[in-house]
Amino acid sequence: MYQFCYILLAVVLLSAYTHGDFIDLPQYHRMPRLSEADDYDQCMEEAPPGQIVAYCMARVVIKPDNSSELWNLIEDFSKNWKRHYNHALLDRGVCMEDCKRLVQRLPNATRSALRVEKFAIDFPYIFDLTVYQDGERDRARYGELLDICVNYKLNQSYGLRAYTEIEVCNKNVEPLEVDLLDFSFFLILAGIIFLAILSSWYDKTIKFKQDVGHYKQDPDSSRKMLFVSFSILRNWYRLTSRSQDVLNKDLRFFQAIRYLTMNLVILGHAALIYSIAPSQNTMRIEMMFHQLGTMILTGGPQIVQTFFAMSGFLLAVQMIKYAENRSRSPGVLFLLKAIVYRYIRLTPVYAFVVLLHATWLSKLQDGPIWKLGTDTERAFCRRNWWTNLLYVNNYIHADQPCVQQGWYLGCDFQLFILGSLLMIVVIKFRKLSSPILMIAALAAYLVPAYFIYYEKLEGIFLVTLQGQRFTLWFDEFYQRAYIPLHVNLGNYLAGIIAGMIYLRLKQSNTDPVQKRWFRILWYFVFPAVFGTLLVNYIFYEYDFAKPSLWMAAFYPIAKYSWGIYAGVFMMGQIYGISPILKRIFNHRIFEPLGRLTYSAYLGHVFVMRVTVLNLRSPLHFNYIGTFSLIFASVMFSYLMALILCLLLEFPVSALQKLVFGGMRGHPKQSNDVETSNEATKNGPRIVNSGVSSNVNN
Repeated sequence: MYQFCYILLAVVLLSAYTHGDFIDLPQYHRMPRLSEADDYDQCMEEAPPGQIVAYCMARVVIKPDNSSELWNLIEDFSKNWKRHYNHALLDRGVCMEDCKRLVQRLPNATRSALRVEKFAIDFPYIFDLTVYQDGERDRARYGELLDICVNYKLNQSYGLRAYTEIEVCNKNVEPLEVDLLDFSFFLILAGIIFLAILSSWYDKTIKFKQDVGHYKQDPDSSRKMLFVSFSILRNWYRLTSRSQDVLNKDLRFFQAIRYLTMNLVILGHAALIYSIAPSQNTMRIEMMFHQLGTMILTGGPQIVQTFFAMSGFLLAVQMIKYAENRSRSPGVLFLLKAIVYRYIRLTPVYAFVVLLHATWLSKLQDGPIWKLGTDTERAFCRRNWWTNLLYVNNYIHADQPCVQQGWYLGCDFQLFILGSLLMIVVIKFRKLSSPILMIAALAAYLVPAYFIYYEKLEGIFLVTLQGQRFTLWFDEFYQRAYIPLHVNLGNYLAGIIAGMIYLRLKQSNTDPVQKRWFRILWYFVFPAVFGTLLVNYIFYEYDFAKPSLWMAAFYPIAKYSWGIYAGVFMMGQIYGISPILKRIFNHRIFEPLGRLTYSAYLGHVFVMRVTVLNLRSPLHFNYIGTFSLIFASVMFSYLMALILCLLLEFPVSALQKLVFGGMRGHPKQSNDVETSNEATKNGPRIVNSGVSSNVNN
């Protein structure tokens, strides 16, 4: 049976190289390039002294012309919206000094003929223009010139005309503007650094032992614990500590899953960041969407469901352990305390990253598309920061996101509340736990199925090139079928059920690995994952009438199968079905890496913006360049995470433990680790969040 599973996996991988259909290359090259740009640095640096020059990025919408064979080609090619870009929408970067010289050479009649007024456009074509400083003045000053220049070249080369709208302009002389909010970030950062230095100095002065054991043990008074909470060296040992209790040994591999899953998340977001940047070889990207193997990548957003399953697992374990230790069922008061505890645990570092995006991100680099990717973030974080800090950003202003990856934190926080309520009911009515969970599973299935049918959506979450072009802000599938709570219920519930099964197996001293059927099931998970992702191909290959009962039924099955796979995999890892894999996943290196994942998750998009969006010309997509970006993003994201953890995340966690010391026994909502006394004094104690992790001493 094992051999069969591996053969099936090999077949799935080999299918990655098969093609569905092909793009007609000669016809493709007849169409205008999606992206063209003048030389940015030459434009800026060759300006006469004292003269202000501008370089403008514009969206160009080709005007329909049914008499044009080329227009008909563009329209027909763009109809395959699942696999192709909209080639009726072009991106142009124009040096306005060159544009002026061109327009000055043209007769007035030609200039007038080249002007195209705005016409009815039935698709989103431009970002929110109110986010760019001086946007209205730039459009008033340069709009007509740029329209003429773009249409002159478009008409000369392709016989087409288009409506042109300036999105943002960069100037060679732009003063650094610092407001009160920008200044407040420096004050907060300076305050944190000052506390870290002072706390580290104090921790050293009370070091009676001459070895590192001093930093691994709690001070002998609450006052000292308060003063050493920001100690960098103490927090370092919190980061690298390792517990030896049974529960933590069983679930130690969670840290490896967090880290590896985070790498895959960065892989997916690399594609998203790349999509903001104009590309030289869009044909190659579109060709990929005609390959069966690419369907594995389009199923990539499923990977975040691993975090949901882990969250549910840890929530169930912690709440059942709490009830056993306290000999009473948790109630509403417990839930309120847990929500407050979790909020305090997660929010400070989250708020710090939001403030960073709202202030200094946009001032760190420059380039033709820099403002496109950072001024929007600055404006949206200043407008909508409260949706992030109230964890409702996956519903409110989701089309104007601040720290876009924060949708997961909002959804996870909401799922935590619902999951806690469910566990309170299950623990209170233990004898009815099976029917209660069956009803919950039925609801988790029917709710998204209803919305898929009611909203007339596809049977999977479609990753489209045009949707990524606007970082999914205008993507109805992203807004309605990916980030809301009501379509992410099942995998969290699957994690809860897996956690309850784990505790029941421990209580009965049962080892599922001894069962042949479980071993077969565990090995089957790997090819099943790839097979589930490859099913996406039918939704890209065919269009189905909607609303559709079968697609509504299929959506939760495809989505929630991930939670089932995760549950089976976790159970196999706990009981060591593959000793080699268990040793790898339990390696000590994954302990700190897993604990850094929360801060890495918050900071990785910041890192990728800084490293990618300062490019000077349209990007040339290739695999080596993409993986270089991913590798660099992982390295710098975890470096940033290390700084955030040592200076802010762990100190807040230590203060939280000090303030809520009387709440031991309830599931402290950090994520993964917390040190306790005696055998686990400097080791991790599992808590219940999927992406975030923390250690307290």
